[in-house]
Amino acid sequence: MTQRPLGVTLVSIIAWISGFLQILGSILVIIAGLFITWPAILGWISLLIGAITLGVGVGLWRGNPTARTIAIVVFVITIALQVLGLFNGAILWSVIGGSLLSLIGLILLNTRDARAYFER
Repeated sequence: MTQRPLGVTLVSIIAWISGFLQILGSILVIIAGLFITWPAILGWISLLIGAITLGVGVGLWRGNPTARTIAIVVFVITIALQVLGLFNGAILWSVIGGSLLSLIGLILLNTRDARAYFER
């Protein structure tokens, strides 16, 4: 069995932390929104996304190529949305900061070792 590259381990852990925090925040929004208001509905959607993020983190940890593909797509969409935010008045430094983790994730998941880990 191929040993998991450090970059994949880091992206997996970041996905777990992100998913956990998103789920926690979603639960608070749902409770504060009394379960059926518009913010609570968004909270339920966010809860689902957080659960998917946790699943992707597990998939990355185990070397699942589908999880890698999902992570890459999400990173690219995140960067694109950040850049589009510039046209809606977002501050350049905010866009750079919001895109940085996604860019790092893209780089780490596309190293030679990472590609080999997911192709095994």
